[in-house]
Amino acid sequence: MHLIDSSIETFYAQAQEESRLTRGLGPLEFERNKILISGYLDQPCSITDVGGGPGHYAQWLGSLGHSVTLIDPVPKHIQLAEKRSKLTSKPFRCLLAEARNLPLRDGSQDLIMLHGPLYHLQERSDRIAALKEASRVLRPDGIVLGFAINRTASLVAALQGGLIYHPDIFKMCKTELSSGIHQPPANFPGMLPQAYYHRPSSLIEEFKEAGFEPIRLVSVEGIAWMDGSFFSHWADPEKRRRLLELLEHTEKDQDLLCFSPHIMLAASNKTKP
Repeated sequence: MHLIDSSIETFYAQAQEESRLTRGLGPLEFERNKILISGYLDQPCSITDVGGGPGHYAQWLGSLGHSVTLIDPVPKHIQLAEKRSKLTSKPFRCLLAEARNLPLRDGSQDLIMLHGPLYHLQERSDRIAALKEASRVLRPDGIVLGFAINRTASLVAALQGGLIYHPDIFKMCKTELSSGIHQPPANFPGMLPQAYYHRPSSLIEEFKEAGFEPIRLVSVEGIAWMDGSFFSHWADPEKRRRLLELLEHTEKDQDLLCFSPHIMLAASNKTKP
């Protein structure tokens, strides 16, 4: 029985998600997410990482002294996360489940992170259900951090890489821009499977519909990855610091959000007493 669409489970069963954050733009995404998440941590926190994959963030959060539960619908990810947990001095709990049905008690968590559900659930009703489920397990003044893929992500990447001139990629980008629906061309294996890409405004609307009060919407990778020599500059500690300083300076600029592959919305419970 599949907890998610079989195409998504097949993709992650074949992909090397355990090493993704060490390749390409992965290190930038990982570093920025840690910075952004850190702004919402108290000691000690009960944290659930929904769509936590093989456990990179769970391991990091556990090492900081937090009580962490990782939830993911892909069996391979749970196996990798359990292995990672056993190798660390601060183990975390791993549960095979999905965002619309969390095996957690009402009001038991201080912080919920939604890494994959907001883009792997194509139907708005399913995303709202996932957000409402996060609200259920959060304490009254808890925080949810929702990570989404920007609707312009494929377009900007295709322009930079020259793929915009491929007719199938161009068609995919146009569909994403008009509807948010991402469906990769069959002749591009390895591309993210079916997904939903948000406009910043639509992400805010969905959180409000689910009963959350938005706090802060920021870019993750921002504009730093558009540096023409990004990889060599990221490898230089001094230039890396400059890039991170640039991102901190521009992360809340709503006019620049469209250039960031990922965005993060922090929100608090609104309807809970």
